[in-house]
Amino acid sequence: MNAANVKDYLERNLPQEPGTKIQYGHPSPRFWEAAQAELPELLEPLHNERELTLYLHIPFCPPTKPNACGFCLFAREDVTSYKIVEVYVQDLLQELKRHAELLGRRKLRAVYFGGGTPNLLKAPEIRRLFSKLHEYFAIPSSAEVTFEGIPSLFTEDRLEVLAEVGVNRLSMGVQVLEPHLLRYSGRIWQRPEQIKRTAEFCSDHGMRCNADLITGWFEQTPQDVLNDIDFLTDWGVTEIVNHPLTLAGNSEFAARMDELPDVQVTCNSFLTAREHLLKLGYRADSYTDYCRSNLPVVQYLELYRDVLKNDRIGVGYGANSLLAGTLTKPGHTFMNILGISPYHQRVTAGTSCVDTIFQFAREDIQLLYVLKGLEGYPYLNATDYEEAFGSDLHQDFECWWEELERRGWLVWEGDGPRLVDEGIFYTATVQRCLAEPRNKVLRAQHQTKAAM
Repeated sequence: MNAANVKDYLERNLPQEPGTKIQYGHPSPRFWEAAQAELPELLEPLHNERELTLYLHIPFCPPTKPNACGFCLFAREDVTSYKIVEVYVQDLLQELKRHAELLGRRKLRAVYFGGGTPNLLKAPEIRRLFSKLHEYFAIPSSAEVTFEGIPSLFTEDRLEVLAEVGVNRLSMGVQVLEPHLLRYSGRIWQRPEQIKRTAEFCSDHGMRCNADLITGWFEQTPQDVLNDIDFLTDWGVTEIVNHPLTLAGNSEFAARMDELPDVQVTCNSFLTAREHLLKLGYRADSYTDYCRSNLPVVQYLELYRDVLKNDRIGVGYGANSLLAGTLTKPGHTFMNILGISPYHQRVTAGTSCVDTIFQFAREDIQLLYVLKGLEGYPYLNATDYEEAFGSDLHQDFECWWEELERRGWLVWEGDGPRLVDEGIFYTATVQRCLAEPRNKVLRAQHQTKAAM
């Protein structure tokens, strides 16, 4: 791409909500292929000297109307009976055991229970999972162990169990606080006191507490976002994530996008919230993640962005793994099969649970490094980039940097580029723009294979 192409791409995409690219960095799963590989081959790119993080996927959610809270794009299923959950946990542990048999008792720096709604699990299943985790892996006291959930299910008994088994970070999917806004996601049972109770429990037990907010909601004003932040701050929440609303797929919110605030209104709300959080003493560790300045960067997110120094294993229905490999022998990213029954059948048969895979080329690893480095800590650094790839960061992406600087969206701070002002809000759009030349090649390959 040249400067004119970059400018044209951005102009065409500015009217669209940028959303986020947190689920997958590069490339889009639409370019992944059906996988036949078994686990030993899949784990081959894993490096013993790299940090290892483990993601465990709990796909179950309480039913909502609209479905999936109206916007969720993650692999998930409405829970119909708790028996299904119990069987799933058994399958999850069986898959986890197979990984451990191949990996050995590897040390984990971070463990993340995501979903879905992990805190739908009851005490017996939580204890079983953690008992086996410690049996299969070495989890030092310094490891970060995160458990996601919705406020209404962080009940006193669940909180006590989570503290007992060693969870040291909770992450609440709050979305919005105002009842007249929350009704759009069907989460009518959520109450502010549930959030406050969870934050107080974390404070009393030395646990970190995160709350996820979304900007760009139906009827939402900039003041609504600021009010939510003030409530969370007053309750002692140590970390706040503020996502721009992501509109994609066949979600109800995507179908009703014409009723949502204008993109510029969302941008103003997003940047006003950022300024407010910084004034309140939070530190920005990415374009969406804020943390009390006396606390270290969230380890899971830091490692998630550092693809050359971290390997990530995902277990469970729809879980994603990323083993970048090396520049001379690139690795791959892969995702487990979707669906409770297909996942159960794979586990029971003793076959690989992986359903799709993407084999990286050198340029894909390079793009992953740059896209994640623009997103947050560890931010892009020209010296590290040259050491890793043997080329000049400024020259390799010169036409992008020039156009972003012309717009006032990017500055070179020290030894690296940093998005600023509206560029922060449009981070995901910038990422897609940087990846467009490679995506164009992948689209052509995908179309050729589809035509065969």
